[in-house]
Amino acid sequence: MISHLAKSITCSLILLLTLFCSAVHARSESEIKIVYLYNFIKFITWPQESNSDNINICIYGKNTFGQALFNLNKLKARNKSIEIIFPSLDEDADCAVIFIGPSDENISDKLLTNISNKPVLTVSEINSFITKGGMIGFIKLGNVVSFDINLQQARSSNIQISSKLLELANLVIQ
Repeated sequence: MISHLAKSITCSLILLLTLFCSAVHARSESEIKIVYLYNFIKFITWPQESNSDNINICIYGKNTFGQALFNLNKLKARNKSIEIIFPSLDEDADCAVIFIGPSDENISDKLLTNISNKPVLTVSEINSFITKGGMIGFIKLGNVVSFDINLQQARSSNIQISSKLLELANLVIQ
């Protein structure tokens, strides 16, 4: 029996994917990851909500998502607009979510160290990201995009991850 949460997440994913693509065709891996990024925000609780009008998603590295990434700028979550930012490593950007692209794997350790114990959700598609101190790592299981969660790292940064999201993860590090 499929839980109510699984049904609502599936419906949300379908609705969001429809927003991202007007033509009927197979959804790309990038589009699926963008939908996940959006939905992660809904199932994460930060210790303090920012006073900002936006939820900033900071992208480090080459934009592997293409133009579809900017569709997030049209959406709202938690009654706030989403804004995509491409900060430099030296910049002290106000990020609620940081995505580290595979092109910046070489700086991921430095970036994770710079924000350790700050309430910033870290997401990447870098191999073994969650064992390197990241919170959510995208993985592929055959043709399916899934994710692993480092709950221990999230807790040390005072970020709470909904049990409903934890149930959907492939692997959870306690």
